[in-house]
Amino acid sequence: MSQRRSDQTTDSLEVAVSGGSMGGLFTGIALGRAGHDVTIYEQSTGELRGRGAGIVAQGTVRRFLERRDVAEPAEMTTTASERRFLARDGSVDTTSPDSMVFTSWDAIYRRLRDAVPDERYQTGTEVSAVDPETATAAFADGGERTADLLVAAEGGQSATREQLFPGVEPEFAEYVAWRGVVPEDELPADAVDSFDDTFTFYQGPNMLILAYFIPGDDGSVAPGERRLNWVWYDTLEDRNRTAVFTGADGVERTVTVPPGTLRDSVADRQRARAAALLPPVFTTVVEATRAPFVQAIYDLTVPEMTVDRVCLLGDAAFVARPHTAAGTAKAAGDSVRLAEALERRDSLDSALSTWNDDRTDYGTRLVHRGKRMGDERLDLGS
Repeated sequence: MSQRRSDQTTDSLEVAVSGGSMGGLFTGIALGRAGHDVTIYEQSTGELRGRGAGIVAQGTVRRFLERRDVAEPAEMTTTASERRFLARDGSVDTTSPDSMVFTSWDAIYRRLRDAVPDERYQTGTEVSAVDPETATAAFADGGERTADLLVAAEGGQSATREQLFPGVEPEFAEYVAWRGVVPEDELPADAVDSFDDTFTFYQGPNMLILAYFIPGDDGSVAPGERRLNWVWYDTLEDRNRTAVFTGADGVERTVTVPPGTLRDSVADRQRARAAALLPPVFTTVVEATRAPFVQAIYDLTVPEMTVDRVCLLGDAAFVARPHTAAGTAKAAGDSVRLAEALERRDSLDSALSTWNDDRTDYGTRLVHRGKRMGDERLDLGS
């Protein structure tokens, strides 16, 4: 029988993690390497690939990979030495030196997943409810697991968060991100030259588009084998949100219409907007994208990240707008700080309280920063 949290020490805890995506893997590795007994439960039955595209490889993420011998960051990242803004006619408006490091969601996921033993990663297991007082997870198949600590790393649509904080809802920011990737060898040479070694932007009325190179589908960062990642923040104007977020399969999504499921009419309309509104090189990229997708931009905050023996981690707790380029870094930081709190404090109660105060404050500030950045860059007002 589990001890009361106030009596529980932080030595060799049994930890159950709900969610086997980025946040769950960061947690499993960080706590596992710190000597805890960790099992990750993922509701999907196969490998999680193709979720998202390019990401900024923040220092927090690179240090996590390197210090835990998960991967050598240089082997899975691309770089840019210049930030460039284009004018509408495609000419260079402004440039400034800016050292940036990029990677892809799938490149990081594969290396994190490879670092977790299969016996510690249970697929096809969905957590349907939790008991925070006993750190018990009830599974959809009728089973359950009681641990010393339960970490919910279930992403922005976390069922555990909905159970613990039923009044907390994501708030739509009134704009979306159209996204896509294009293999480098499918782009004309002048487009490759335009984006090589640069973090390139175009800012128009109530819109912002950006692009940078990321590793190829096989993880290669060699020139010619990379992919160009682009993100176009745009308002829906007079378009019906339901129509945009109903995929070719007839299913209406709340957050993302994944690659391959965007309706042709929706994709064609956005390509027409690209031709009418974007610099020529960005129009070329949008038109060359075989499977574009769209994401709703929203903000999410929770009042606390811990309830008794349950922790909400990563996007399950806070979702900041992607302008902060900090979503993956926050998940990594949450897991590292949790491992540190457990190491530095003698009791589970003290460790979780310390971690909760630190990361709740950080998450709240990050979401506020994302709102300011988004409203300023898209000139949407506050």
